Amino acid sequence: MASRRPVCGMSMTGEPDLLVSGYVVIDSPGATKPRPSVSRACNSRDADNRVTRRGPGRYDVRLEKLGVNGGTVEVTAVSDAARVCGTDGWGMAGNGKDLDARVVCSDERGTPRDSGFTLRFLQARAGTGALAYLRYDAGSVSPFIPDPNYSFNSFNSAISVEREAAGEYEVFLQDIQQSVDNGAPGVMKVTSLGPVPRVCNPKMWNSWKNKDTGNRFLLAKVHCSDAAGVGVDTGFTVTYTVELASRPDLRMPGAQLWANDEHAQRYTPMMSYQCNSTGHDIMIQRQGPGDYAVELAGFDAGQGQAQISGYGGSAYCAIAHSTKRLGDSTTVGVRCWKGGQPADAKFVLLHQP
Repeated sequence: MASRRPVCGMSMTGEPDLLVSGYVVIDSPGATKPRPSVSRACNSRDADNRVTRRGPGRYDVRLEKLGVNGGTVEVTAVSDAARVCGTDGWGMAGNGKDLDARVVCSDERGTPRDSGFTLRFLQARAGTGALAYLRYDAGSVSPFIPDPNYSFNSFNSAISVEREAAGEYEVFLQDIQQSVDNGAPGVMKVTSLGPVPRVCNPKMWNSWKNKDTGNRFLLAKVHCSDAAGVGVDTGFTVTYTVELASRPDLRMPGAQLWANDEHAQRYTPMMSYQCNSTGHDIMIQRQGPGDYAVELAGFDAGQGQAQISGYGGSAYCAIAHSTKRLGDSTTVGVRCWKGGQPADAKFVLLHQP
């Protein structure tokens, strides 16, 4: 069992249940053992996490003492080969104490394949900074109002989803657009939900006003497709966070960014969309088609987890095995593909210790 850290980059001393969370990182290339080795793990209630392989590309994750029918789950593939990973659901374990989450992974043809992955579970409470998440279930009536147990808006305002076409959705998060209006937009992670992993990415997010009611929203467009790029309906989860859900009096450790220039050889992503709790700027280096190194100064490569989503289309991205530490800088490798071939892509990345 990997060493545990009860903080998980989320819960703070004095407010241990403000953000209940846990994660596991499986970064072995094959991940074919009945009990894959967990390289890094964290549980905000200082309990164990473990993973069981149920078949090719199918894994059960148990987070002890985090049992609840609610919260949200994020999943990202960890692989140097083209892989897509998502979740097939989560909920309270049969013992009434633990959380069980299911992970599904496939190759570029949609065939179930073993893969490394990183999974994070999060359940927020009132009093956090700017944070919203939701679970959308495929086939739901449009507009869809998510179950309050599986959704959260730190402004205690409305959340809804509308289906526009196959694989095309609009997400409305009322009032949380204030960060955009104030020039400090957050970033958005999307994870597919269902028995077959899909490519689900944010296409955009921006401030929007309903002219009829006068209410203001963060409007986000989500695109889901199969690995070949064909739009398909599926469930998904969305997490939107500003400065890692920090408050003025409580600063969350970690980093988040929107990699906005897929062709630049080396650049600093847009400052308004990046945050590094250590105070350093973030640098991105393109090493080849669809191959990037994200330099995060001030973090230990042996700790933490990262989540990533492609942005703006049907390219899919994974955390590469090349994550390493150089001096006081952690370099997170990112690989992106389209149709099974390496492809330059914009992407969103969140890293938390």
